[in-house]
Amino acid sequence: MSRAILAVAGGRKTQTIVDDCRSHPEGRRILVIGYTTASQDELATRIRAAGVHGRDVEVMGWFTFLLQHLVRPYLPLLYDGRRLAGLNFDGDPGRYATGPGRFLDGDNRAYKLHLAKLAHDVSSASNGGAIDRLEHIYDDIYIDEVQDLGGWDLNLVESLLKSKLAVTMVGDMRQALLSTNIRDPKNRQYRREKIFAWFQLMEKRKLLTIVQEPTTYRSNQNIATFSDSIFDPALGYAPTISASTDSHPHVGLFTVKESDASDYAERYRALCLRHSKAVAGHLDLPFFTFGAAKGRTVDHVLIYPTAKVREFLRSGVPLDGLTACALYIGVTRAKHSVAFVTDAQLPNLTPWQGRDAASG
Repeated sequence: MSRAILAVAGGRKTQTIVDDCRSHPEGRRILVIGYTTASQDELATRIRAAGVHGRDVEVMGWFTFLLQHLVRPYLPLLYDGRRLAGLNFDGDPGRYATGPGRFLDGDNRAYKLHLAKLAHDVSSASNGGAIDRLEHIYDDIYIDEVQDLGGWDLNLVESLLKSKLAVTMVGDMRQALLSTNIRDPKNRQYRREKIFAWFQLMEKRKLLTIVQEPTTYRSNQNIATFSDSIFDPALGYAPTISASTDSHPHVGLFTVKESDASDYAERYRALCLRHSKAVAGHLDLPFFTFGAAKGRTVDHVLIYPTAKVREFLRSGVPLDGLTACALYIGVTRAKHSVAFVTDAQLPNLTPWQGRDAASG
């Protein structure tokens, strides 16, 4: 049966795909799909480094997969005489466009904005031909960073789950900061961290098995437990367990006064994070956004909190949506400590005593 392997930050998700590719018998045809270019490059590099025969494993992006395997071969079945010429990445056909003009520009390039719906419609027009073709090309399909899929993409994945293909999806709902198409209204109830409910629905329909991997090999238990508190327990995520064996004299959760922020960042070489360039412009710190930091591992993190995050730190009331996912990514970059730039006294956070603080 197909699987959804849902691991926490630092849970070695990509390594799961690499290990599976290495353990499959020679000759088994495997497709590995990554959403971002960075994830595709990392997957390809690590699969090659593991000694997997390149002829048997193919790595491609999600949009390339939709274009190459669903739209291009069968587009004329939906729109007679039309031949796909490529992808229009930024174009918008307009709110009221209908027929082929909603999906294809004047040069027959598919609008990325509606690509998943076009792929769904073309696949339906093929009367099972698109899925049958995939079954003859591949034995296994792996989808990395599956939390970034949404809208009509989920319907396409469901059709794969109903096929003869062995589908393995790997991701972390709590890191759903990106999206294949945030404007797609389809499956709105499963956006971002709520995609877990979609996996549960697929499991209920006996299309997959959910495997929760709650062990992090990156962050200590204090950080792991704090990261869990960002989300509503009603979502049903398994509590994170730290398997980190690293130690450091500066460990914990801290507040840092704005006047001490530069000293703190310098002393601990902390990764400085903020929501966007519009936040904390008055501080001379080498900031990254949460999205830009995704995938990184560092010893210490220093975060400038937004108003919503400050309220969470004060009240402990869980966050949701983009704010929750962004904060989770920021917090879980750290192995040893997470600090928030604020002059306020906050529960469960230790005030850092400035440059005169002890060596820890």
